[in-house]
Amino acid sequence: MHRFGIILIFLLFGTGLQAAKKVTVRTRIKEAYAAVKSASGQEKIEGILLDSISKPGVPDALRAEGYYVCALLEQSINEDLNQKAYLKQNLDTLRMFKSVYLMYQHIQKCDSFDLSRRYVNKGQKLLAPHRVNLLGGGKFLLKKDKWADAYSYFDMYLTTMRNEPDSVLGLVSSWAVVCAMNENKPYNVLKYVQSSIDYGDSGDRAVLMEYKCRSYAAIGDSVNWMISLEEGVRAYPKYDYFFLNLIDWDIRHDQLDRAAAVTDSLMLLDSEIPNFWFAKSLIALSRHDYDECIRMSDECLKRDANYVDAWYNKGVSLLNQSLAEKNSRKVLNLLRLAEKPMEMVRKLQPQAVERWGRPLYRIYLKLNRGEKFEEIDRILSAN
Repeated sequence: MHRFGIILIFLLFGTGLQAAKKVTVRTRIKEAYAAVKSASGQEKIEGILLDSISKPGVPDALRAEGYYVCALLEQSINEDLNQKAYLKQNLDTLRMFKSVYLMYQHIQKCDSFDLSRRYVNKGQKLLAPHRVNLLGGGKFLLKKDKWADAYSYFDMYLTTMRNEPDSVLGLVSSWAVVCAMNENKPYNVLKYVQSSIDYGDSGDRAVLMEYKCRSYAAIGDSVNWMISLEEGVRAYPKYDYFFLNLIDWDIRHDQLDRAAAVTDSLMLLDSEIPNFWFAKSLIALSRHDYDECIRMSDECLKRDANYVDAWYNKGVSLLNQSLAEKNSRKVLNLLRLAEKPMEMVRKLQPQAVERWGRPLYRIYLKLNRGEKFEEIDRILSAN
């Protein structure tokens, strides 16, 4: 009997604690409603209420109401700040925008606990007048290069879109992608890059497609990286990134026939693009077809006289031919022919000593270019 009495007291005491916990949260909610009504102490009571409803054991219904009232508190703060703006008083613009963001955040959390859907309409009605300022906050932060914070606003805007034009979806998605790229957040880029491509400004699509490719590369998704490169090449054949990366991948993985087929198909669209001729020279060089490489490099240089990699391919081909040649007179002639291409590489890429240093050393040595040889010798010794 004595043991039963202890158990009964414990159960009653435990129930009393649970009730006290509920009363405490309810009290905080009442205090929050009072702060909204009086338009005073909102930020302080919001912090206290958020702490109360985050504790374990609080029923979902109370959590939902608590987050809804927190949204009301932020709305009250926003009204105070707008009143200051109207009266041309000193204004914390960032806090004004933040109050809108926090309204949205609190309503999202309210919805996640509101199993009875009691606050759905109330929440949407509360947020509707502030939608333009949610977007305005993102743009304000974007102009200040606060990429992570701006992304949060755009992400919130896009997550809560309702029946808005595709053009808005495309524009805001593009802003979100720019923020994510500047923050080096590839998953955030991939979240919105496709909608920015599909619905954004057509003039930005090639760049956005590049961001998509780079993000897949950053997370190590080689399958989607390749798929995106191929999409980019088909859609934007004149945009360097897609074609050159695709060809580079094919050559590094000994897919020379595929690289040649892609290049030839694109040249049917426009044979005046230097990149296509360069690719053909690179494929020929990979096949050790040095005569063809020289010819394709010359075709590239006809279209762009400063295409440094075409000069390099031509120079390397001539040097390789000189190594294979047994006739000393022909060797010297090939080295003379290689001299200009390698000097052009030096001129166009003066810092890339590793590309032109050793080749010019050999050329100048064999051709007895006294002063030129001594200069290169000093450069190589210093490096």
